[in-house]
Amino acid sequence: MSNHAASGAIPAANTGIDRIIFIIDQISIWTGKATAWLIIPMAGVLVYEVFMRKVFSPWIYSHDIATQLYGTHFLLTAAFCLYLGKHIRTDLFFDKWSPYTQAWVDFVCYITLFMPGMLLFLYLGWDFAAESWDLHERLLTPGRPPAYFYKSMLPLGTALLTLQGVSEMLKSYKVIKKGRQQ
Repeated sequence: MSNHAASGAIPAANTGIDRIIFIIDQISIWTGKATAWLIIPMAGVLVYEVFMRKVFSPWIYSHDIATQLYGTHFLLTAAFCLYLGKHIRTDLFFDKWSPYTQAWVDFVCYITLFMPGMLLFLYLGWDFAAESWDLHERLLTPGRPPAYFYKSMLPLGTALLTLQGVSEMLKSYKVIKKGRQQ
């Protein structure tokens, strides 16, 4: 993580691209760190469930709550994971290439693979969540908790991941532009 991103200070180079990158990165950092805390209530629900199952009777909501907390955690921290560079990457050749070549490969992959996939996923996820809200959908588990809040995390997480993809694409563009000037 760069120093300016970690400190929250706006970078010295105040070009438009730098500001956009900084703002998007800050959104990813904030949402990632905030939603990482969902692990604690999820673990609490699971520990409570195990205890109650041994002593009294199981709680019908525990599995649903734990699943929804973990799914929300997974979806909303994906952008932070991309910001940190922790998504899966096949490095067979990539690590041996120059930063300029790596930036070109990243830029082309973001434009041709990542963005179309994310935009399609965002479109479908939005419809998926909107339909759930329209129907006031409930899960088909014994407790019948509402599903629409949880299903709304799909387009929200996808939007955050797409936004971070824009930041990564702009970072690649900066490396390409800098490499051309040398």
